[in-house]
Amino acid sequence: MDLIRDVLDKKAVDRNGRELGRIDGVTLLVRDGSPPQVATLEIGPAVLAGRVWPALRRWAEALEHALGIDEGRPVRLSVDQVLNINDHVKLNVAFGETPAAALEQRLRRWVGAIPGSS
Repeated sequence: MDLIRDVLDKKAVDRNGRELGRIDGVTLLVRDGSPPQVATLEIGPAVLAGRVWPALRRWAEALEHALGIDEGRPVRLSVDQVLNINDHVKLNVAFGETPAAALEQRLRRWVGAIPGSS
């Protein structure tokens, strides 16, 4: 498997088919005398920004913190939760069990507070 080609930037969906976002990063576990292992898949704008430029990641993390949406960010999903990989990455997790759900609920409240948004 070509990790970058087959996983990075693909949609991540929960066990019910609901989109969680796109896989923005992959963390590896490196041990002496063993080949690297994929540890987690990461989802979040700060991770994506860090791929462009490390300072941009710090800026994105600061913005998330300033907006109060940094709790549980980036979303880290264990590779053990991966069910299959084809045109998307299907995970054995429900959307509501992830920090992505809390962020969506907060954004819905903000947008709902805008006059005329309903």
